[in-house]
Amino acid sequence: MIGLIIGALVIASKGTNPFTAYKALIMGAFGSSYALSETLVTATPLIIISAGLIMVFNMKFWNIGAYGQYIMGAIFSSFFALNSAPTTSPFLLLTMMSIAGIIGGALWALIPALLKLVWEVNEVVTTLLLNYVALFVLKYFMYGPWRDPASHGFPLSKMFSPNAQLPIILNHTRIHFGIVFGIIIVLVIYVIIKKTRFGYENRVIGENNIAANYAGINIFKNTLIAMAVSGGIAGLAGMTQISGVIHMLQLEINPNYGYTAIIVAWLAALNPIAVLVIAILIGGIEAGGYHIQMIMHVPFGIVGVIESSILFALLGGEIFKTYRIDFRRRR
Repeated sequence: MIGLIIGALVIASKGTNPFTAYKALIMGAFGSSYALSETLVTATPLIIISAGLIMVFNMKFWNIGAYGQYIMGAIFSSFFALNSAPTTSPFLLLTMMSIAGIIGGALWALIPALLKLVWEVNEVVTTLLLNYVALFVLKYFMYGPWRDPASHGFPLSKMFSPNAQLPIILNHTRIHFGIVFGIIIVLVIYVIIKKTRFGYENRVIGENNIAANYAGINIFKNTLIAMAVSGGIAGLAGMTQISGVIHMLQLEINPNYGYTAIIVAWLAALNPIAVLVIAILIGGIEAGGYHIQMIMHVPFGIVGVIESSILFALLGGEIFKTYRIDFRRRR
C-alpha cells in the first residue's frame, strides 16, 4: 500500500491523475486475455528465480546475485543454441540448454558461497559485485565472438533455430513451457523446505548457526548445496527467457528480474506457494507499466519507484515483527 501511495504521488507530480493511471495499469495487466498472457510471460522468470532465492533466504544467506546467475545461465545455454546443428532433436537440445543454464548459474553462485564459508567474506557484497562481472562477461560475448555479423554492429547473437526455442503452450500468446518449469520448481522447493531433513536443517541454520553447528549440522555442505540450487534455478530462468521469449542472446535480456524476484520472495513471506500469486501481481505491475507508458506517456520508471518503495516498506516493517514499540514518559 505504501508503495502504491508513493507511486501515486510521483505520477501526480507529473500532472497525471494517479487513479486514471492505476486503472490503465490494471487494464494493461489483467484487462484482456492478451494482457493476462503478457503478465504471465513476465511472471514466469520471477516465479522461477524467487523460488530459488527462498531456499537460501531461509538460511539467512543473502543471495543478491540472482541478476548475475540469471545472466550466466543465459550465456551457458546459448552456447548449445548457437553451436548445435539445426537437425538436432528439440528435446535433446532443450535438455542440454536447461542443464547448461543450471550449471552456469550454480557455478556463479558457488563463488560467493565459498568466499563466505572459507574467509567469511560478506555475501551481500560479493553476490552484488559479481552481478556486474557477469554483465561484462555478457558484453564481451555480445560485442565479440557471438555477435551476429548481420546485426549491423548491434550487440545481438544469431536468432536461435526453432529446435532451440521452448514451445508455446497457448496459441496466439507468448506463454511458453517455462511457466511449467516454474510451477514444478515451486512445488519441489516447497517440499524440500517443509518436508525434508535438509530443509529443516537449513531453517535451523538460519535461526541460529551456532546451535546448528552444536547439533551436528554440516553448515558448509548445506550452504554450498543451497547456493548451488538457488543459483542453478536462477540460471534456468535465464535459459527460459532467451529460449522462450527472446530467441537470441542480447544485452537486453532483462536481468533485473534477479532484483525484482527478491521483492517477490519477501512479499511471499518466504513461502514458495505464495510466490505463484505474488509473482503474477508484480508481473502485472511490470506489464501494466509498459501499457501506461504507451497510452498515457507515464515513464516506465514508475514501476521501479513502486517496486523499490514496496521493498523498503517491507524491510522497514520487519522491525514491528521483531520488536514491540513501547512509549514511556521519561521519569
